[in-house]
Amino acid sequence: MLPNHLFSIWEISKRIIVLILLAIGPIGCKKLIEVDPPVNSIIGNEIYNSDATASSVLTGIYTDMSNAGVFCGSNSISLRAGLSADELVATTEPSDILNRIYTNSLTNNGDQLFWTDLYTYVFRVNSAIEGISQSQNITQSTKRQLLGEAKFLRAFFYFYLINFYGDVPLLLSTDIKVNNVASRTSTDEVYKQVIADLIEAKESLSTMYLAANLSTESNERLRPNKFVASALLARVYLYVEKWDLAEQEANFVIDGTSKYTLESLTNVFLKDSREAIWQLQPVNAGMNTFDAAVFVLAAGDGRPEGPDGQAFSRPVYLSNQLCENFELSDRRKLLWIGNANSNGRVYPYAFKYKAWIFGVERTEYLVVFRLAELYLIRSESRLMQGRLTGDNSAETDLNIIRRRSGLENLHSSDKLTMLTYILNEKRSEFFTEWGHRWLDLKRTGKIDQVMILAAPLKGGSWTSYKALYPIPVNDIKRNPSLRGHQNPGYPEI
Repeated sequence: MLPNHLFSIWEISKRIIVLILLAIGPIGCKKLIEVDPPVNSIIGNEIYNSDATASSVLTGIYTDMSNAGVFCGSNSISLRAGLSADELVATTEPSDILNRIYTNSLTNNGDQLFWTDLYTYVFRVNSAIEGISQSQNITQSTKRQLLGEAKFLRAFFYFYLINFYGDVPLLLSTDIKVNNVASRTSTDEVYKQVIADLIEAKESLSTMYLAANLSTESNERLRPNKFVASALLARVYLYVEKWDLAEQEANFVIDGTSKYTLESLTNVFLKDSREAIWQLQPVNAGMNTFDAAVFVLAAGDGRPEGPDGQAFSRPVYLSNQLCENFELSDRRKLLWIGNANSNGRVYPYAFKYKAWIFGVERTEYLVVFRLAELYLIRSESRLMQGRLTGDNSAETDLNIIRRRSGLENLHSSDKLTMLTYILNEKRSEFFTEWGHRWLDLKRTGKIDQVMILAAPLKGGSWTSYKALYPIPVNDIKRNPSLRGHQNPGYPEI
């Protein structure tokens, strides 16, 4: 069940794989990585012999999450799920993976998208949980915080696995004999584990944002705290339709602290944004976020230059369907969408992250969770509990977000109308962020209705099975328990 490259390494030496998987990435982000990363002399469980080195294990995961891959850049959830839905237009050749995602024409041969990366992270977190739990040398306060961070991360990774692939193997250890033959676990059971991990994480984590040494408070929002765990728990409860619990967790974040407030639209994605609940710090020298590097088109031919004049082609721009969804007076369209001219044509692009130029001061961090989502989670939860209008109702939270964007209040006593308002607001608020549109279409049962119209406009066609991505063929071949259990519509070989 582990990715191909992990199998051979594991069979060579357990100690070596721990080294490789837990290695710290680039060390240019000093505010996050204040503790020296582990070096090759620290191997196996010895990495858990002190608070500092144990902390660096989780720091290494955050660093790698910031360094392209599944969480940012051209392979990211934000870009690829946006292509799957109706947010983005691909500019690549038909044979390219991004074009196959865009036309909803995925196969199982090499089109693994997020599977391998996410399971690699799951394995790393499981390894950390085992090492931290077994250590006799880590102080109890550090052990508590690190286990909270690790449990949160495992929940975060599994949230995306089940929402992209449906039933998935639930791996809770590094036992190769167990993992190698793990069968698919029902989505309901995986959600139970996700919720259990998040409840444990919320209990264990500090209310503060901690620095890398875990002993001092940080001004930056880079390590998960209680409110980060609660934010994901609110989202999960929304997805499993536990409306009262979703509202409760949203309340905990919105009303439980003065740390968070809605920012002006120009400040939402800055590194010191008070709307941010959890951020990833860019780690590449001379760069801000990979999302800016991928989404922002330059004036002229849309090919901004990087170091030494190297051209970086942007693979996507925003779809007409998305741009036409904005109301005329919506300030998000003015401030979060840019326009590039090329050969007499205007190409709209996501301009939430603006600092794509190399060598500038680092001003933007990648926002993973932010307060606006909690307002809209609470709005939908209140709607589903029958509180549509009046004080502390669905319309209350919906209109808080709308007023921030310069829009008038909306009012309706009809449940379906109000749900449409909320989902439209989420579409305008969270485009090109973490697959919100794609996942909302699926969880609300609207995906067929939307995609049967959108797919032909993208040069493809739509069938319901395409709501899930294919399991990589190599994993099916390797794991006997997966044979015969490919997602419907995709061949196994």
